[in-house]
Amino acid sequence: MKLLQNSAVLILLSTFLGAATSANDTMATLGAGGLIPLKSSEIVLESEDLEISIHQIKVRYRFHNTSDRDIDGTVAFPLPALDGGTLENEPLDLPSKDSLNFVSFHVQIDGQPVSTEVEVRAFKDGKDITSHLESLGLPVSLMAARRKEAISKLAEAQRMQLEREGLLVADEIRKPGSHQPEKYWWPWWEMRVQYYWTQHFPAKGTIEVLHTYSPVVGGSYIVKNDSGELSIKPYCGNSATLQRIQEAKSRHLDKKDSDIVLLEKRVKYILTTANNWRGPIVDFHLVIDTEGPDDIFVACVPGLKRISPTRYEYRQANFRPDRELDLLILQASK
Repeated sequence: MKLLQNSAVLILLSTFLGAATSANDTMATLGAGGLIPLKSSEIVLESEDLEISIHQIKVRYRFHNTSDRDIDGTVAFPLPALDGGTLENEPLDLPSKDSLNFVSFHVQIDGQPVSTEVEVRAFKDGKDITSHLESLGLPVSLMAARRKEAISKLAEAQRMQLEREGLLVADEIRKPGSHQPEKYWWPWWEMRVQYYWTQHFPAKGTIEVLHTYSPVVGGSYIVKNDSGELSIKPYCGNSATLQRIQEAKSRHLDKKDSDIVLLEKRVKYILTTANNWRGPIVDFHLVIDTEGPDDIFVACVPGLKRISPTRYEYRQANFRPDRELDLLILQASK
């Protein structure tokens, strides 16, 4: 797919940034963002309603075409880039087993579902290697069901060459009951998936775009003899947060010092891409739902208010975000 750029065509892109933490006890997090334009001198983001939980992110936009002419363009929504090394070596909780739509992305325009097309490409060190993989009969998707079979069908010389290129890594696994390890190869390239569709913006008109997806939630845990200070510091946690952590630990008198008492759930959302629209977001509304009244929630969002036992709200007119949104939810372990 080639995206067009001219005065009559608006190209929208959604930006996903990945943030992976490498530790054996830490689940990797992939941050996601909303729709942004490459060129939108005539399109205003009148409102953005963003609702986040650990199970779903829902974003409702109202876009207004300020010009006196219709604008048609390609709207694209890239999923988080996935690296083969991360998939193989780090805990990663993907919401869906779909080999392409692993965040269960869906979109509606003015209340009607949109049929989207999909593009998947592979990169290594910033270089597009899609054609190279396809010429060898290898699937571009890192999660394709036929991946192992396709690699096994390669000639030995081809596998060795791919190893030298850093595209395949040889490894061994010992199956239960077997005395000899079994050799296998895992792919080491980056997969980029992009959904796209054609969008019509009527002259002087307003459209509503709703998209939903399941976030790739990262996390770790807090044990009983850990104050939790290091966990909450990046999320602007304070003494009141530490007190709530201590109270949560006091409800687990039967646990040992090394036992897990709280599970960390981390969600990242890219906000600053909204600054690429014409002007600020006229009306920005954020709701975070922790889903549990005893959950401990922290985030660096001044003015965020708790409006119910599980919900937090922030509202701002003419909003220009200057940082990304990082959320931490602490849930009691079972």
